[in-house]
Amino acid sequence: MNRLGNIPAHHYVWYLAAIWAVLTLPSLGLAPLFDYDETIYAQTAADMMHLGEWIVPTANGTQFFEKPPFTYYMMDACFMLFGENAFAARLPSAIFTLLTALLLFRFGRDIRSPQFGMAAALIFLSMLEVGLLAHAAILDAVLNFFIAACLLNYLRWLQSEENRHALWCAAMMGAAVSIKGPVGAVVPILIILADRLLARDLKRTLASIPWGGALLLLFLTATPWYLMILIQQGRGFLYEFIMVHNIGRALNPMQGHGGGWHYYIIVFAVSVLPWLAFMPWLARQWDTASKETLDELIRLGLLWTLIVLALFTFAQTKLPHYISCLYPGVALAIAAAWWRNEPAISQTSLLLRATALILLPVGLFLTAFPSLYPMIAEHVHHPRAVAVLAQDIQPGLSISIAGILLIAALLWLWRKGTSRQALGKVIITGFVLQSALLIPLGGFAGRLAQGPQTHIAEVVRSLPNDVTLFSYNLNFPSISFQSGRSYRMAQNKDGIKAMKAQSGSIAIIMRTESLPQLPWLAAQQPVVDQGGFLLYVLHPQSGSSSK
Repeated sequence: MNRLGNIPAHHYVWYLAAIWAVLTLPSLGLAPLFDYDETIYAQTAADMMHLGEWIVPTANGTQFFEKPPFTYYMMDACFMLFGENAFAARLPSAIFTLLTALLLFRFGRDIRSPQFGMAAALIFLSMLEVGLLAHAAILDAVLNFFIAACLLNYLRWLQSEENRHALWCAAMMGAAVSIKGPVGAVVPILIILADRLLARDLKRTLASIPWGGALLLLFLTATPWYLMILIQQGRGFLYEFIMVHNIGRALNPMQGHGGGWHYYIIVFAVSVLPWLAFMPWLARQWDTASKETLDELIRLGLLWTLIVLALFTFAQTKLPHYISCLYPGVALAIAAAWWRNEPAISQTSLLLRATALILLPVGLFLTAFPSLYPMIAEHVHHPRAVAVLAQDIQPGLSISIAGILLIAALLWLWRKGTSRQALGKVIITGFVLQSALLIPLGGFAGRLAQGPQTHIAEVVRSLPNDVTLFSYNLNFPSISFQSGRSYRMAQNKDGIKAMKAQSGSIAIIMRTESLPQLPWLAAQQPVVDQGGFLLYVLHPQSGSSSK
């Protein structure tokens, strides 16, 4: 990072934006949207736009109260500009990842120097999970920006005692609530309380908050949509949104997304790469008593990490991206610790070589993946996985090339260098790791996992509009998003009766494993039979399927 000092101050933002653009935009639409989360959000955004319904989220003709709609509005704006596709659906996440990096840069510039801010921003962008979320059409990259803005304004308020930062903190907290619900307030409040209790300054802090203005801004930024939909939908909305999708997720595993106490330890260890080897060193930089700015930043970053890990460990529904709001804190803490106490050359070499050893298995796996893939397929026994891997889709040589490039980066990381070069070398290695996993491997995984749905969507798109589309015991929004056609879900006997009673032509989407439950289809030939998915098209005149 030593060369950053030679960059004119006004160029930093442009360099940061250029790095983000090269890393993100070319690969944003390479893989199709993945079921379920990506496609349900994209489908909801598309349905709201088509229906002109901007208050009640609707997916595939059904009200979808799981999340507030503001990210859907952003997707709709991108759909209008770039069409309804994976690139446009993911673009809001990519943009807010850049905005979070710019937020870290500006904060670091203001409290220390442009070089410090640039280092924090690049450390953040180089983390594996940050790169993955920038390529995901979900809400978390947007949420994480507002949580980070809230906590950084809190720290600026502590340092300057200027009430405008406290007011911005409240406004950003409210905006986070408007993006994903109560978690947008719960996370920053717990971190702030823990920080003030640790500093033994909670009482004075509470007394100095400009409560009137802060509460007003929190209310204005958090509640508009909730009030509008509450007026329109009443208590039914409150029950589904609060009790089912917030409290329910905390108390019970939903949709099979559970995990043990160690779940997020493993997730954190993988998602923070290439910085995992830095975590023990960073933990030793904790100084509870110091009031120096960098020490306060290290303490806040570590608290930020621990509180988020603990909170979501106790929650019963678990997904990897739930903890993603902690990565800005980790990036700031690493940069602050390095700036405060730059390690000796021997310790720096140890950190770099430990990083190289941790990532070496990833490079070797990618290099050998095309050769290993047939053996992997032979040892898979779950019927759904067997069906997916049986498709005529093979990994390309590009995955091996990506693995070789990653190994070359690790060899470069292994070489001795100055402490000032270390952060830059790890950042570049992180970018190589992201590119290797997202472009060749991610593209292959997308074709493999979404191949059947894409094929079915192509066929459905070609069907006449008078063909009624059903899904049996299946909800894959990617089919409706890619085809532009909604389907009626049939999951019980009444749904089967509705299908059989349909007088016109019908199309039925289902998994192969569900076929024995519909014996009246046994004599029909499916139009699509791929990867464990079936599509039947039935015409009443002939009683047979169309090919």
